[in-house]
Amino acid sequence: MSSNIGNVIQQLRHRHGVGQAELAESLGVSAQAVSKWETGKANPDLFLLPGLADYFGVSIDSLFKGVQDTQELPRKAAEQLEVNNQGWTEITKSDWRGTFLPDYGPYTPTEDQLHLLGDVRGKAVLEICCGCGESLAWMKEQGAGELWGLDVSAERIAKAEKLLADSKCKGKLFVSPMEIDPGISHCHFDLVFSIYGLGWTADLDKTIGLIREYLKPGGRLIFSWDNPLMQCIDSVDGRFVFDRSYVDERVIDCMKKNASLRLHNWKLSTYLNCLADHGFLVERIIEESSYDPEEADIFREGKYYSAALARLINNAVIIKARKR
Repeated sequence: MSSNIGNVIQQLRHRHGVGQAELAESLGVSAQAVSKWETGKANPDLFLLPGLADYFGVSIDSLFKGVQDTQELPRKAAEQLEVNNQGWTEITKSDWRGTFLPDYGPYTPTEDQLHLLGDVRGKAVLEICCGCGESLAWMKEQGAGELWGLDVSAERIAKAEKLLADSKCKGKLFVSPMEIDPGISHCHFDLVFSIYGLGWTADLDKTIGLIREYLKPGGRLIFSWDNPLMQCIDSVDGRFVFDRSYVDERVIDCMKKNASLRLHNWKLSTYLNCLADHGFLVERIIEESSYDPEEADIFREGKYYSAALARLINNAVIIKARKR
């Protein structure tokens, strides 16, 4: 057995804020035994490995190979996160509410129509970019057993905590970018979801990789985001025009409620290939519009989302995938 396992156990303990004595008690061994593992003087017995992996929410394989370090981000990604953190802080002070369940996005069918989530009663659910907590509160109404969420904005998490408390819900919320693991349990969740949030990621590979770690085998990821073509279309002079490259995934500067934000306009294939690279099986892709036909006859100059555009292309994409 590799002596590296002791270093991995120590790393996992620190990540989860667990002492040697606490870990030892859960495994039925002495604190001295744990200390010997971590100093390389001894290795845990083989029959303890399933319990160790289950305790930390990781695979047995991870105990030997180590847990992926997701705490470092490239400089450009870190800069993008800083801009977005400041932007969302400003947006939170406005009257903007965003999108939350049972809605998936502008001019899309709702969960009541799509039934993507299935029965969430008693399930452990995690929301990526939970915003002010509306979707988590809705999940509780559906009977979800555990509510977890993270968001880059401390102000939005504070609002989410208040909403859950007012709704008499208990939740575990983290102020953290989705690209960094703030100490969320691994191999724990039946469902990870993101309603119009995941597309703000500055590092799609890190985000999807972490979501895979959080999910149980067979667990589902469901997220909604702009149709990538939306960033390429403008409405001028009574027409919709193509004014930006779809294939160029550069960072785009944008405004919301007079706050500056940045995003990568990832292609749809980039999302799907990233899911495949991390061992997900895509079960369903929703590209459907739902709108009032009379509203679709009204052209609104410069409007980003509109029924008129939804009649031509879906404003949003919804993806459901399963961890294999």
